[in-house]
Amino acid sequence: MLIEIRFFLGTMLFGLVGCSIISSAAVANALDPQRLNVRIGRTVTIIDADSQTGLNHEMLGMIRHPDGTIFIRTQNRGILKSEDEGRTWKGLPVNFPGAHPKQTLHGLYASRNGVLWLMHQSSGGKDLFVSRSRDRGVTWKTSSIDYSNLAPGAPEDPYIFCFNDYNTFFQRPDGTMVLGIGLRYEDHGNYQQKDQSRPGFHETLIRSEDGGETWGDPTEVHPHVAETGYAVDPQNPDRILAFTRKQRMLLLGEDPVEVGKAAGVPSDTSWPWKGAILLESIDGGRSFSEVPHSYLGSYSHRGTILWTETNVVIVSSSAGRHTVDGRRLARISLDGARTWVDGTVSGTTRLNQATKFVLLKPPPTISFTSPMVQLSPNSFLVVYAYWNEEALQKYRANGKDKPWVGFRGLFFRLENAPSEL
Repeated sequence: MLIEIRFFLGTMLFGLVGCSIISSAAVANALDPQRLNVRIGRTVTIIDADSQTGLNHEMLGMIRHPDGTIFIRTQNRGILKSEDEGRTWKGLPVNFPGAHPKQTLHGLYASRNGVLWLMHQSSGGKDLFVSRSRDRGVTWKTSSIDYSNLAPGAPEDPYIFCFNDYNTFFQRPDGTMVLGIGLRYEDHGNYQQKDQSRPGFHETLIRSEDGGETWGDPTEVHPHVAETGYAVDPQNPDRILAFTRKQRMLLLGEDPVEVGKAAGVPSDTSWPWKGAILLESIDGGRSFSEVPHSYLGSYSHRGTILWTETNVVIVSSSAGRHTVDGRRLARISLDGARTWVDGTVSGTTRLNQATKFVLLKPPPTISFTSPMVQLSPNSFLVVYAYWNEEALQKYRANGKDKPWVGFRGLFFRLENAPSEL
């Protein structure tokens, strides 16, 4: 079922940052899964899409600092911050001591003590850095990560590449910092080789117990996923969800007909698996498994996930292979991803059967992320990159002109639709 979200005019009123989310739990719990509606508010332009930006590829990330400041991590324009709940934004240039001067930013996080953590690297996937800032991004201390020796067979058989597009951190109760990265062998694209441990993206969690000075203790999350958002259960830190992109070709010996049937694509599709899927860990991130019935179909990838203190989970992803309008769909759980809203009292345990709320319409594109933060119990902000329409038309016409992108924010609210008389 596809629900078109109702639009409304006027300015939305959001709760203050200082409001206790715990004391507001009753507001969130009052949401009715049978009548849940996503009401769209106003849009703010953060950076206009034009040739002056020089931007054509941006996977955004967004976090809220413990002091209430909202930070957007761009890949190529540094960090943006808002101190008024997303209404206005200021640029925050980033300079790294000891790192290559031209860095692409891939991950941002604020730990409980207010330290900002930033994962970044230069092009080519041959280096990897984590920087941290104790003064809200004014100055940074950088550590280089020797990712090659994180491979099980290292140093004789190391990882050769570390490719990333957007990444997320999380923090364990004991203060350990955890970061997801993508690692690849030299022959990572050979899916027909006998050793099936080698192809793939090798999404891996690495950890630091010394404040970011050193990183190691790797855990492979999944050999064939990348572009992963992690979200921790606020009531049980050992339960972690990973909303990610599953992508792989046929493995040696697989039946293309059966794989195509499972993935929902024709049997001759070169990448039968290429879409969003949910993974779950119940041991604090030491192991993950695919959540049954959570694969959202071909080209549904580049998803983001938000898990609130009121136990609401929202995942946002592309509409899929057969859409051309760039919609972003949201699927919502009101009980910590135990069930997903599908218009019934009980909901569904199958993410792929959940109601598809249309969160964003054009001009967003299928290609970019749409991270979210909570503003008050039922009010949220989502940000996204969008293409300049003129450049987009040229891009579609000849496939050569790269369209310029800009950034926008959109406010939305969860509420109950009026009861039918």
